[in-house]
Amino acid sequence: MYRVILVEDEPAAAENVYDIIRIYCPQFELVASGENGEEGLNLARMHHPDLLLTDIRMPGMNGLELIIRLHEELPDIKTMILSGYQDFEYARTALQHGAIDYLSKPISPATLQDTLNRAIPVLESSRENKVINLIRELLNKETHDPSEYKKYFPSPLYTAGICRKNGLPKRFSDFRPPVPPAFRILGDTVDMYGRDEMECLHIEAAGLPPSKELIQKISWLNRDSPGYSTIVFYEKTFSLQELPVIAGLLYDTLNRELCIGKSKIIFASAAEPCKRSEFFSFNRDNSLMYYLKERRFDKVRAILLETIYACEKAELPQFLAEEELRFILEEIRVSRDGEKQNPPAQKEPIEFLLDDAFCYATNYEDLKESLLYILDKLLPEAEQPINKVDTPEFFSLIEGYMKSHLAETISLQQLCIHFGISQTYMSRLFRKYKSQSFIDYLTYIRIEKAKEILSDGTTLIKDTAAMTGFTDQFYFSRVFKSLTGQSPSDFISGAGGLHRRPV
Repeated sequence: MYRVILVEDEPAAAENVYDIIRIYCPQFELVASGENGEEGLNLARMHHPDLLLTDIRMPGMNGLELIIRLHEELPDIKTMILSGYQDFEYARTALQHGAIDYLSKPISPATLQDTLNRAIPVLESSRENKVINLIRELLNKETHDPSEYKKYFPSPLYTAGICRKNGLPKRFSDFRPPVPPAFRILGDTVDMYGRDEMECLHIEAAGLPPSKELIQKISWLNRDSPGYSTIVFYEKTFSLQELPVIAGLLYDTLNRELCIGKSKIIFASAAEPCKRSEFFSFNRDNSLMYYLKERRFDKVRAILLETIYACEKAELPQFLAEEELRFILEEIRVSRDGEKQNPPAQKEPIEFLLDDAFCYATNYEDLKESLLYILDKLLPEAEQPINKVDTPEFFSLIEGYMKSHLAETISLQQLCIHFGISQTYMSRLFRKYKSQSFIDYLTYIRIEKAKEILSDGTTLIKDTAAMTGFTDQFYFSRVFKSLTGQSPSDFISGAGGLHRRPV
């Protein structure tokens, strides 16, 4: 239900608008009305509506002045003009100051109904952005207006959980969300990207403690893609003001409990602190250094493999397994370079490779393949195998496949299956040849194709979205604007103004 305020000094006209909204526009509710700009501004401050309808010519503060004040003071409130034919220039000025539409008097039921229905996507997008910004403020412990939280989060109690697909986030993450980090808002339920695109933070209003239904809602992230999922949820309800503490507990539990290749469902309040294992002694003694000194690289390889298998058998949490395996690779690097610090030009690529290996591995077999690849990078040149897959020619085949299947769902997992290589290896190819992650490059080529389609001025925006792999037109518009700096409709206008319909 969208809340509306009407500002109209003619009682008959105000009554007409009220009746039309009540009878023909069930998604809108008229919460207050005023007779001039001053009253309208005070009512907006009091009720924080989604939409304000205002006449132009009124005593005192007119409609145009009201819109300008609202745009400065309460920019989240959308405005719409009710104008007579002679007020067209005023209406055009109002549009330039943020009004989303205008209606010419006299207003018929069909006209007002159609205009309000066209405004719904704008109102919904504005609401989504506001919800995300409020949650950001709350998580960052910034000051906030309690009345706004009450409007957008009216429930007294909430539940929350996190779902992560595969490994923990990369230390050197290059993920840049193309849109504000939320991909589903439905009523009092919000699903947000977490620290990268593989993580979902789920928040929803609830009157009872979480159940199996909540687990199912959280686990929908990448449910059809290969790999494992770690779900952590808080087993009690809480007030929204407690969200920063609850989110911190969820993330801390996830970081401590995630185990490579093993799907888990964890109650955050019941999770015990992870205890450090002490059975890894063979890679902390002098055997590794001895074999490195003697150039017994077969034994070095065996130590790495033995550690990988031991981590898997013990179901060691990732942060501990990563510590053990990084130790081995770091000792090899130090032995190779003869110093405790790599030159920056050499250290960074190895760290990137390790990041990818642990983040994208779907199981220990996948991790083993990636770590052996890194081992080959660290060994002397004579010991490194020749990999014919790592060539510009092979990567051009990957690019060609992506560009010819833009209208379809393309995931990193699907791409790996098609070309017969692992996710971590595929990620390395994108970093090497495009200096981007897979998701960033896919978004880039989709938007470039969309620009090409829209430039001809004949294809509808919703059709362009579908042709470039976006199932949601409004999500497409947000991504397009984030990468180009302008909305699809503005881009069309700039390309010649041949097609101005934003649908």
